Amino acid sequence: MKYRFRSPGRINLIGEHTDYNGGFVLPAAIDKYTYITLEESNHFKAHTVNFGERVEFSLNEEKEKEEWANYVKGAIFHLAKNIKKRIRPFNIEISSTLPIGAGLSSSASLMVGLIYAISKIENINLDRERIAQIAHEAENEFVGVNCGIMDQYAVALAKKDSFILIDASSGRYEYIYAKGFPKIMIIDSGIKHKLSSGNYNTRRNECEEATKILGIQFKDLKRSFLESKKNLLGDNLYKRARHVIEENERVLKTIKAISRQDWEEVGKLVKASHVSLRDLFEVSTVEMDFLVDHINKIDGVYGSRMIGGGFGGSIITLSKRDVKNDLKEIGRIYQNEFGVEIKYYPVKLSGGVRKV
Repeated sequence: MKYRFRSPGRINLIGEHTDYNGGFVLPAAIDKYTYITLEESNHFKAHTVNFGERVEFSLNEEKEKEEWANYVKGAIFHLAKNIKKRIRPFNIEISSTLPIGAGLSSSASLMVGLIYAISKIENINLDRERIAQIAHEAENEFVGVNCGIMDQYAVALAKKDSFILIDASSGRYEYIYAKGFPKIMIIDSGIKHKLSSGNYNTRRNECEEATKILGIQFKDLKRSFLESKKNLLGDNLYKRARHVIEENERVLKTIKAISRQDWEEVGKLVKASHVSLRDLFEVSTVEMDFLVDHINKIDGVYGSRMIGGGFGGSIITLSKRDVKNDLKEIGRIYQNEFGVEIKYYPVKLSGGVRKV
């Protein structure tokens, strides 16, 4: 018997690099999905249409040669570890309408989706929050990406037409209904990022070092106190801390603006987030900055910024009208400048992982 599940990707409206610092984030699931089909088998096997390889593996701690397979193996291994039961083997077929490496959390989509699927098939009594936590553990410990909990929560817990305000320090969350929200376009820069390559972990380590020096978590840190310790931190750590503090403030301001349907204000906050990611957290690229600068000049655009871990990936754009034709022209200029083609996708806010 075959079982099929659909697991969404996610965007993060605002609150970048704040989740692993115990701050606030405002993600939502989108209508771009990872599709997972499982069938009983004598051995664990996995195949993905996106990469073409077929991998057979045993459920142990050894890493697979094919990097993508470690997301599959890690998810199942940590599920078995947490429930302390044997997981019977499955043949796993994976396909996706979610751009890989574009900063839309294809990894969390796959891992949450797989853990959810097996828990449903095997009648394992896990709620969505626990599924997200196991997927987070697997990506941290098995894959080796020291990510925060935001992606997994967004994929597992999302509701249609809503963002999720997550307090990463406590794990508490609430839904922010986005009535009348502007059109959302995701622009894939064509510059692929890979969080496991090290830059992401470097930023996280810098943040941890800053909190150790300050003796206080970022969420409880006042700007005046940070300024008084600037010399103690040094330029780099000061900039990282300042971004996190101000980004947390932007998240809370964005929620208030959404409640008023003040899309101009939301756009301003989104733009400010990009400037901070570029200048203070230093995770943007020349290509991403080029696109954001040009897109923000389009008539009818409220605001754009890079999303995801950084060093490539995608841009989120909020607008009052369809901007496809404008993006086509920007894409032509971009390709002439950098030799890379952009792709763009209108998206809507979706629900979380489910059986289809």
